[in-house]
Amino acid sequence: MDTYVITIAREYGSGGRKIGWELHEKLGISYYDKDIIRMASDDSGIHERLFGRVDEYTSAKPPIFGKTGVYSGELIPPQSKDFTSDENLFTYQAKAIREVALKESCIIIGRCSNYILDREEFPNVLRVYIHADWQYRMEEARKKLSKTDKEIEKFLRKDDERKTEFCHRFIGKEWQDPEYYDLYLDVSILGHDAVMDEIEKHYEAMKKANGSV
Repeated sequence: MDTYVITIAREYGSGGRKIGWELHEKLGISYYDKDIIRMASDDSGIHERLFGRVDEYTSAKPPIFGKTGVYSGELIPPQSKDFTSDENLFTYQAKAIREVALKESCIIIGRCSNYILDREEFPNVLRVYIHADWQYRMEEARKKLSKTDKEIEKFLRKDDERKTEFCHRFIGKEWQDPEYYDLYLDVSILGHDAVMDEIEKHYEAMKKANGSV
C-alpha cells in the first residue's frame, strides 16, 4: 500500500504546527512532531534529553563526518566514543522519519524532513514551507509568550537562526530555499484556512496522480 506524507517546515508564529495538527484531524492521517525524538531514543537507547540538545541545536563543535558533518544515513555503533555525537543523534531522528514515512501516511513537522525524504526515493511526499510577515508573527507570538515586544523580537530572530543553522549543519542546505519545497505559503497573505485548503488540495492531487483516490 502506498503511503503519502506531508512535511511542514515553518517559521515560529506562522501557525504551521497548528495547521499540521488540524490537517491530521481532517485527513485522518498520523501526526509526528516531538514523537520523533521519543522514537529515536527508544531505537538507540540514548536518553531523550540528549536528543533535545540536538533539537535545540546551537553547538559550535566541529563536525565528525568527513569534512562537513552532513547527514549521510550512516549510524555510529554503540561502542564508538562518538555514539552520542550530534551527528549520530540527528541520524537516529532521520532514521525514525524515514521509517514512519514508509510505514504510514502522515504529517511530519520540521526536523529537515523535507530533505531527509528526498524526492527520488520518496516521490509521494508533499514538502510544505509555511511563513508569514514579521507583524503577523509578532502578533501570534504575543499570544503564546509572556515577554515584552523586544524580547519576542529577539526570540523570533534567534529561532530563525537556530533553524537555519540546524539545516545547514546537518543537511548542508538552506532551510528556507524554495527549491526544496513543493508549496511555499505565506499565511499572512492567504490566511489560515486558505493555507490548509491549499495543502489539502495538493495532497489529494498527489494521491489521485498515483491512483489512490
